[in-house]
Amino acid sequence: MTTATLRMPVSLPEKRTALAPGFFARLHAAFVAARMRTAMRELARHRHLIPADVLKEAGYTATPENNYPFTR
Repeated sequence: MTTATLRMPVSLPEKRTALAPGFFARLHAAFVAARMRTAMRELARHRHLIPADVLKEAGYTATPENNYPFTR
């Protein structure tokens, strides 16, 4: 019976470092950001159709700073 040992001149790293997002992940994030900007533009274009006091009575307090209902 034989035994083989492996001798490495450099030790292996203890843990793996976090990888940067890949091409498709960045592409998807760019598409999501573009669609979000488009949605915000559309909402801003039609915001004048509803009076501010009606929105306040309905409890609608969403602004771009505190996020719209469809954001995560």
